[in-house]
Amino acid sequence: MKRFFATIAALGLLFSAPACFAFGGAEPSAPYARPGMVRVAAEKSPIFRTLTPREAQAMLAKRKDLLLIDVRGPEELREGFIVGSQLVPFTEIAKGRQSLPFDRPLLLICAVGGRSLMVGQYLSFKGHPEVYNLEGGIDNWKKTGLPLQYR
Repeated sequence: MKRFFATIAALGLLFSAPACFAFGGAEPSAPYARPGMVRVAAEKSPIFRTLTPREAQAMLAKRKDLLLIDVRGPEELREGFIVGSQLVPFTEIAKGRQSLPFDRPLLLICAVGGRSLMVGQYLSFKGHPEVYNLEGGIDNWKKTGLPLQYR
């Protein structure tokens, strides 16, 4: 259990770094440009957003390529899970035992939105092109009255 909290603390420190440090700093302004220098268009910025349960449901209906990743522990699935989601526990991601695909957009789910937010920040920092976090997690999904499956 101590290692679990140490892992969470380490991830928290990683993401508490200033944005300019974590993402490579600000782009130089025009006074630094040299004559004849051609500006190359930057690559598309990664998407990282938190979605309400209704926004997530609408996206699920529209985006067939969206991969649902539940980062809770296996025992937490008794609280219900979203149909089609895949279990990839937070601890496995934090320890580097599991990786998530970069070729599909991800919707991250946990109990109340904290662990999925940390994983989303981490994946975005690592350059994942499209990551979404379910606001309030399964708890909020349930309160909104959206369907869950139970084992």
